[in-house]
Amino acid sequence: MQIKRIDDSVFQVPIQLSESLESQRLILQETFLAAQRRLRRFAQKYNWHHHTKEPFAKLFRVHADKVSFDRSLLDICGLDTTIELPATYCAALEQGVLMSVSPELYRRIYPKGDEIDAFEKLLTHEMAHRLHIRILGGDENAMGAVWFYEGFALYAAGQFENNAPILNTAEIWEIVNDPDRGSYRRYASVFQYFVGKASIQQLTEMAAKVEFLDWLKQISG
Repeated sequence: MQIKRIDDSVFQVPIQLSESLESQRLILQETFLAAQRRLRRFAQKYNWHHHTKEPFAKLFRVHADKVSFDRSLLDICGLDTTIELPATYCAALEQGVLMSVSPELYRRIYPKGDEIDAFEKLLTHEMAHRLHIRILGGDENAMGAVWFYEGFALYAAGQFENNAPILNTAEIWEIVNDPDRGSYRRYASVFQYFVGKASIQQLTEMAAKVEFLDWLKQISG
C-alpha cells in the first residue's frame, strides 16, 4: 500500500500491527486519520498550515506489548535494543515511522493520560514534534528546553487542556528551571500559562534564545 492523500494534510499510510491487534485495524486507521485532522486544525489556527502539506509519517506501526515497541524504537534509532526505556514511553515518530503501543496498553501504562480521545491525542503529540521542527526550518536544536517542546506538543494535541493541575508561580518557575524530564501534566499547565502571556508564535521563535528566560520573566510581569 502506498501513501495516499485523502484530504488536505491528511494521508493514508501503510499500517503494521501485532497479530493480536488485527481486529482493530479499521479503528486504528481511523484514529490515525483523526490525529492528522486534529493537528491540521491546530496548524490552521496559528497559520502553520503550510507545514502540514507533506505527511509526517510514512508508516504507522502499533505494538500489542511494550517489549516489542521498545525494541522496534531502539532498532529504528540504531541503538542497542537491550536498553531499557522509561515505562511510560508509549509512542514515537522516528525515520518516518509513527509507532506506538496499543490504545488499551497505553491506558494501562499511563492512566494519568486517560481522557477523551487519549490515543488520538497521543498520535497527534508525536506528529506535533515534527511540525515543530518544520516550523523551525528543520533545526531540532531550536526547539527549546524539554518543558517547552513537550509543552508545545501537548498543547497542539489538546492533551490535559481541561484537567491540567493548577500551579502557583513558584511551581511554574521551578519546572521552567529544571533541566530534567518531568510530569507532562505539569508541562501542559506551564505551557498554557505562557500562552496566556504571549503568542505561541513568539514563544516558539524565542524558545532557543539565550534571553528566553529573561523574556519570559518580563512578559509574566
